[in-house]
Amino acid sequence: MLFADSKNVQAIGLPFNWNADYANGKNYAEYDLLTHKKNDFYLVQKNQVVRFGLFGQGMKFFFEMSDGSFNLMRRRIEVEYIDENGKTYHLTTNFENKDLITYKEAYADYSNAQGVQRSNIKSINFGYKTIYKKDDVQLFFQPVVSLPFNESAFIEVKLTSNKDMNGYLAFKSGGIEVERFYAPLEANRAGQINWVIKN
Repeated sequence: MLFADSKNVQAIGLPFNWNADYANGKNYAEYDLLTHKKNDFYLVQKNQVVRFGLFGQGMKFFFEMSDGSFNLMRRRIEVEYIDENGKTYHLTTNFENKDLITYKEAYADYSNAQGVQRSNIKSINFGYKTIYKKDDVQLFFQPVVSLPFNESAFIEVKLTSNKDMNGYLAFKSGGIEVERFYAPLEANRAGQINWVIKN
């Protein structure tokens, strides 16, 4: 398992590669670590995944499939929603199924004179989407960690509720709340925030 191992593994071809750690102790990476052959993301055995994320540059960023908590550079990051009555919804302590997300954001430079097009990767991203249920509340929760080049890493959080809520979105690092934002939710309308990751 790549994420559970203390040694650093170099990414192939890009600053960061995605990787899935499996329950049987094996892993499935974007590029085979021995042959450097590219693997297909759609062949990830989702029912076997225990951790998923990115590695490279001597760093590891991943989430635990069991509860959805993030481990970013050995720091546990959690996200909570606190409603107007003080009730807490532990979004990253959620044992529902999770759909894996990974993508690269890129832009292209095109020169008419030379007829040359160059693509440049702007960021590499990973996360998941899931539904959090508690009592009569259902929250569609989609956290995506973005590693932009030459900028600070951040978590993009999309949240949709089945009912109106007038609460706060809180971010915890190592079990301690580091920041919260007023985040009213209108039923069935997505809210989104980008949180720059803080220690």
